[in-house]
Amino acid sequence: MPTTPTVEIVDVSPELAERWLAKNPNNRNIRKAVIDGYARDMTTGNWVLNGETLKFDTAGRLIDGQHRLSAVIVAHTTVPMIVVRGVDETVMDTVDAGAKRTYADALKLQGEENTTTLAAVARRAVMWSKGARTNTGAVRPTPREMNAFLETHPSIRTSADAAVRLASRTLLPASVVGLCHWLFADLDTDDADWFLARIADGDGVPSNSPVAALRNRIVKMRVSGGRVNETEALALVIYAWNAHRRGETRNKLQMPKGGLTPENFPEPR
Repeated sequence: MPTTPTVEIVDVSPELAERWLAKNPNNRNIRKAVIDGYARDMTTGNWVLNGETLKFDTAGRLIDGQHRLSAVIVAHTTVPMIVVRGVDETVMDTVDAGAKRTYADALKLQGEENTTTLAAVARRAVMWSKGARTNTGAVRPTPREMNAFLETHPSIRTSADAAVRLASRTLLPASVVGLCHWLFADLDTDDADWFLARIADGDGVPSNSPVAALRNRIVKMRVSGGRVNETEALALVIYAWNAHRRGETRNKLQMPKGGLTPENFPEPR
């Protein structure tokens, strides 16, 4: 190992990644969702050289890059990476210590509006498209995946705008309002706008309507817990929407016995 830092671009194969990971005895815990996201970008050709580096100290130990190297192995592909060798052994506590740029930050640099909400809605939309109904972190979309999704589904911007207008008055998380608007508008744009607006203001809503039942349930959730669980809130809004679309009355909304599962999670109709 050099005693002063050197930099080069290396095509990292799965075999090379395994060898380098063996030089990583005392690093942080692995986050599977991060590895899976990197691996998806690698297999789809979305992985790019963005200036981030793999780092080895003067003793040859890997001190930064275990998730990226693990993703190379998962993806079974070779990708270029910038490699820095000869980093001082005492600098580990400064690696990744800065403020991490969020996807909302990236959207702002791209000239988007309502970036915090747009990022949240895009994330949930990508998760939904991949079959993830619960907000557990099992599927963690990458910025490249979300950008690609925005490009092919520009209506997400309209749904994010709706969430900005309505979320605080619905007492629901903006990500839930935006995702529901996007899903419902695909079925009926005018009805989606009406339905979410009535959740927000309750204007002219009969006491036995699904919208009224949903509003009452949200208030109870807020009173009892102070905040609304995203997964439960998403399911409740979809239950109310489906009942509304069928023209049904509701005095209350109920969850499935035993709780929500991927198998019984409601789908908008």
